[in-house]
Order: sequence, then C-alpha cells, then structure tokens
Amino acid sequence: MSVGPVPPSGRLWREVRPQTAVVAAFMLLLLALALQVRTTDADFWWHLRTGRWILEQGHIPRADPFSYTAYGKPWIAHSWLADIALYLLYRYTPFLLHPLRALLQTATFGFLLWMAWQRWPRLLPCLLLVLLAFAATAGLWLTRPNSLSLVLFVAVLYLWHLYKVRGKNRLWLLPPLFALWANLHSGFIFGLLLLGCLWVGEALAGRFWSDPFPLERRRWWRLGLYLLFSIVATLLNPYGWGLLAYPFRYFVGGFTLHTRYVGEWLSPNFQEPAGLLFALLVLLLLAAMAWRRVGIGPAETLAILAFTLLGLRAVRAVGVAVPLLTYGVAGVLGWGVAPRSGVGRHGAWPRPSRWGFWLWYGGVGVLLLLLLAGIGLEFIAWGGREGFVSESGYPSGAAEYLRREGGNGRLFNSYNWGGYLIWRLPERPVFIDGRADVYGDALFADYLRVWRAEPSWSEVLARWQVEWVICERGVPLATLLESNPSWNKVYEDGTAVLYRLAR
Repeated sequence: MSVGPVPPSGRLWREVRPQTAVVAAFMLLLLALALQVRTTDADFWWHLRTGRWILEQGHIPRADPFSYTAYGKPWIAHSWLADIALYLLYRYTPFLLHPLRALLQTATFGFLLWMAWQRWPRLLPCLLLVLLAFAATAGLWLTRPNSLSLVLFVAVLYLWHLYKVRGKNRLWLLPPLFALWANLHSGFIFGLLLLGCLWVGEALAGRFWSDPFPLERRRWWRLGLYLLFSIVATLLNPYGWGLLAYPFRYFVGGFTLHTRYVGEWLSPNFQEPAGLLFALLVLLLLAAMAWRRVGIGPAETLAILAFTLLGLRAVRAVGVAVPLLTYGVAGVLGWGVAPRSGVGRHGAWPRPSRWGFWLWYGGVGVLLLLLLAGIGLEFIAWGGREGFVSESGYPSGAAEYLRREGGNGRLFNSYNWGGYLIWRLPERPVFIDGRADVYGDALFADYLRVWRAEPSWSEVLARWQVEWVICERGVPLATLLESNPSWNKVYEDGTAVLYRLAR
C-alpha cells in the first residue's frame, strides 16, 4: 500500500526532531563554557608581535629578531600565517578574539558529538561523554595557534570517519587541509601521525588482526596515496623540509631541557581535574571493552595507543588524545546497538499538528535566542570591565617604566613575561621567551641558574651584561636582589618588581 507525500510539517519533523532542541541547548552550554576561558596565554604576545613584524617587514623571519641572547640564530616561525591573522584580529576587532576561539572549540566538539552519536545512537550518554571530553581539554583551548591544531586534528578524524564508517570518500580534502595546517601550526605532525596509524592498522585489519569491516585493498591503497599527498602538501611552506623535521627537535634536538620544566610539555598531573578526566576516559574505554566484550579495530587501536602514550608524556598531546578516546568509547558502547525508533505512527515521536509544530519550534527558538543573547551580554559586560584582551598578571606598569626610564641597558626577564615584553617593548630585546627552539638548552640552563638564585647567578648576568631585572614579587630572585647592595629596586607594584644594577 502506497502512501501520499508527507505534509511539510511532518517532513520537517522527520528531519529536525525534538532531540535537536536538546542538542542546540547543549551546544550553547559548550559555547558559554568556552567563553569563560578568558586568560591571555604567555605565548599569545610573541605570536602577536610576530604577525606585526611580518606585516611591517614584508617577509617571513628566518632568524630571531626579538632577543639579544639568540639574535640572528635560525628560527622557524611555524605559525606565521596564524600570527598574521591573530595580529589583524587584535588590531581591528579585538572583541572577536575569544569568541572566535570559543566558536571553533564548540564546533569541534559538535563534530565529535556527531561522530559519537552515529556510532552510539543514544543521545543523553553521548552528550555526557562529549561533555567529559570537553572538560578534559578545556585548559588547552587558548587564544593562540595551538587551538587551530586541535580543530584540524578532529577534522582529519572526521574525514576518516566518513571514509571508514560512512563509506564516503572525502579524502581529497586532506592535501589542501595539510598545506594550510603546515602554515598555521606545527601540530600538523599529529595529523600525519594519525593518518599513519590508521593506514598501518588497516593493513593489518582482516589479515593479522580481527576487524569485521576492513578496508578493501583498493580503498586501503587510496588512503595510503592520500597520506603521501598530505606529506608532500606540508612541504608547501616557507621552510620546506625544515618545518617537517621541526616538531621532532623538541625531544631529540638541542632544547630538550625545556620539555622538563614548561607545564605543557610535562606529564599530566592526575591530582588535577583535567588529568583525572583524561585518566577517566582511558579507564572508561577499558571498562567498555570489558563490559561489551568487544574491542576496537586495529586502526583505531594503533591511533589510540600512540596518542594516549603521547598524552601521558606531555599535556600538550592530551588535546588530541581525548577526541580519539571519546571516539573509541562511543564505538565500543555502540557496537550492535540499534538506532532509536523513527517518527510517525510506529515511532517514538507522534506527528504534530501544524499549530503544534509552530508552537514547539517557535518556543524552542525563542528560548535558544534568549540564551544566546544572555551569553553575549555577559561577555560584553566582561569586556567592558576588563578589556577583551586582558593584561592581568603581566607587568604593564613595569613595562611602561622601562619605556620611560630604561635607556638601552640589557634586561633579564621572567620566562613567562618574555612574550609580553616583546609585544609591549619592541625596541628592547629580551633575555628569553616561550620560543624554546631559538634558545636551546644552554641558554635555558643559564636562565634557570638566575631564576632559582643558584650560586652562579651573578656570573650569568655579568656575562650577558645585564643591567635590569624584572620578575614576579616574592620569587627567590626578587628576595636575593632585595638584599644585594649591587642592585637597586626602582619600581614595584602588585605584579612585578624591577631592579637596576647600581652604578
């Protein structure tokens, strides 16, 4: 028996179910939470200065122009394109910096929710799972180029999901995506590693490792070909092969000391909420596999193992390990789960009348718009109070004093303030900042000797002919200089203290 065409309201009801209102409200919740991250990362400032320098000089830097300790040394400005965009946003629309980052963060987890929901068609558990993932990575979403790598990593995972799970070939998007990524941030190496793990895993699938849906040989070769094209695409950057090798230098190059002291390169602290949530996702995947008595395919297994190990080694890698763990948990828990019943006479949702349709969606639409307006008004009120790019915690007063009274004497500065001083005092080279690849282990060791007030601290300052020292109040170096007759305190506020060598 044939049926007539579905009435317009019924058709739209089939396409946009009441669950959509729940998802829309959930996305607004993520947006509101994302907008609460308003701190300005220490590296934000030197990225900002780099973008301005490129526009002023008309070319991309290949040597350090910002410090006196590494001036002229080779430097790969791996996020040069993102730095330009960051500076232009700061100059013309600073109020958009945090909202754009928050929108990218929300959209990324929206894609993750979509993938998880397709694998595990249970809305409420998927929402809770994605909220857990969101909370586990919240501290890594900062207004700097690193956040773009998190977005693009999930984009690569989504293209894989379409190819493997949905049977849709969108792999042709990978080479242009990686060409762009290689000029935005060095995190493109995570995307290549993901594709490599998936390709190797699929080579084992159905042959040496059980997989109910292995890729056919032809599709496997196609994936390998696009992996090769993606590697070649990353060479379309100002530094060529040097950029491809750049990320590995953090562990095998001349600045490995940096990875033992800077927070984002340390192992996660499992006594803190973010570390606990990361561990919880790992345990959740293991528990799901034990409960359902099913595993994940070899491609996913290799990828999850590789990135979990990286996440256990460095906090920075947690941001890409968490989406993979979330994707794996949804795959295991959704194994063999039938989709929810549809709509209509035999479905869960009865077909509404035309008036019921307009009342429901009109009311939901108004409510969501009110929530969005509330989020926007709260953010605007914060921006009016503190400025949309906060300098709280940075030595703005001391920087202004140096601008007026500092002359040309060399400055020793706190590591966390180096990027800010590069931005605020472009005429004054810094001792060190967050660009560890420029400075190397030897200089970082010099910095630590002074910062920790070790016995040889004065020798380091004398060797570098330092006349000014700026640091946080109460740190060991400040206490030492306070009682040293060779140094005079010339400025102090609630954030910073500034000393000058006595003449």
